[in-house]
Amino acid sequence: METPNFYATLPAAVRYDKNLKPSEKLLYAEIVGLTNVKGYCYASNAYFERLYDASTRTVQGWLKHLQDCGYIEIIQVGGGAGEQRAERRICPLVGMTIAPPTPAKICATPAENCGGTPAKKCADPPQKNAGRLLQDNINTREINAGARARENGDVLSILLNGFPDGCGERLRQALKDFAAARAAGKHPLTARAAKLVCSTLQRLADEAGVRDRSGYMAAVLEQSILRGWEGLFALKDDFTDRAPAVRPVNGQDRPREIGPDTDITDFL
Repeated sequence: METPNFYATLPAAVRYDKNLKPSEKLLYAEIVGLTNVKGYCYASNAYFERLYDASTRTVQGWLKHLQDCGYIEIIQVGGGAGEQRAERRICPLVGMTIAPPTPAKICATPAENCGGTPAKKCADPPQKNAGRLLQDNINTREINAGARARENGDVLSILLNGFPDGCGERLRQALKDFAAARAAGKHPLTARAAKLVCSTLQRLADEAGVRDRSGYMAAVLEQSILRGWEGLFALKDDFTDRAPAVRPVNGQDRPREIGPDTDITDFL
């Protein structure tokens, strides 16, 4: 028997075939290492049994499975009447010039379909219109991105222009921050939602009865941003710039007038 090569090639189709046992992959590599220039090896079962400390039945099972999967071909040469004992030739098929047959359903597809790449990693051949499809996808993404940008711009414009009395710098910044916070969450503001934000802020300011309406509405927005709320609610903390309470018109709470002849003990 010829001396095996210093190293053996193990194609990816064999290396990544999950239907093969590690010992079967190692046996295939040994067969490749023993293959001579004629494209086959003629090692006996006894050689593989001694090499891998395995039984005859085990080696026969490995060889049969490799053959069933289309990775080797076993040929018996000679052995007819008046001839010497038949010579067994084991031909590795994957990576050789011989095209392997289609393997059994229990085996992964060998290298004939994808040049040595394991079956599950084989990519389908590109479609004839693949370039056009890729460009269409790029154009669609650009169109969608432009639409989202315009929508975000419209939302911010609605927020900033949704107050008849205008809004101060603090409220403008709070509106921008609130829109950005919603855009980063699961429910970005829509045009309709932006209009509802403006009306809700004005309603909350009316209910609070504050002089600094712009400051109060900014504080409401900042409260929602700070606490991660998507909605708007009356301030949880005391707002110090509330309008003074309106006194009753009937004059019951009007201060009493004290004249020069008034007895002060009447007020005690």
